Amino acid sequence: MPQLSAHTVFEIGLRSFPWGRLLRPAAFIVGGLLLFRFCRNKQIYQVTGIIVASLASIILLISLDIFVPNFVRLRRVYTSGKTSIVEGIVENFQPAPALGPARESFSVHGIPFSYNVLDDTPCFHNAPLRGGPIRAGMNVRIHYNDGCIQRVDVQR
Repeated sequence: MPQLSAHTVFEIGLRSFPWGRLLRPAAFIVGGLLLFRFCRNKQIYQVTGIIVASLASIILLISLDIFVPNFVRLRRVYTSGKTSIVEGIVENFQPAPALGPARESFSVHGIPFSYNVLDDTPCFHNAPLRGGPIRAGMNVRIHYNDGCIQRVDVQR
C-alpha cells in the first residue's frame, strides 16, 4: 500500500486510553462528597456519602493500578517499533452481531485478529456498528503486538 494513499484511522495513544473506566468511579466520588457536604442535617446521608466516596476511591485506585501500567507497556512497545506489520485485504470478516457476543474477527494475509468491541482496552476495538473502519475487502495496514492492534491504516 503506497504511503500517500493510506489514512490512519486508529493509533494507540491518549485518545484510546479507557477513560470511561476511570470516570465511572469518579462520578460516585463526587456524588458521595456532595451527599456529605449538602446533607448536614441528616447524619445517615453524611455517613452514606463518606462510604460511597471511599469505596469509589478504592475502585478508582485499583483501576489506575491495572490500566495505567498496561497502557504504558502497550504504548512503549508501539513507540519503540517492536510491532509486527501486516498489509493486505481484510478477509474472513465476521462483524459483531447486533445482539449477543460482541466479538469481531478478521484476517489479513492469514494472520487472524479478534477483539471484543465492548472491552475497555487501549487497543483497537471499534466495530462497524460503533462506526468502526474495518470492512470486508478493504486494503489495510495493521501494526500489532501480542494480540493488540496498535495502529490501523486504511487505503483511501
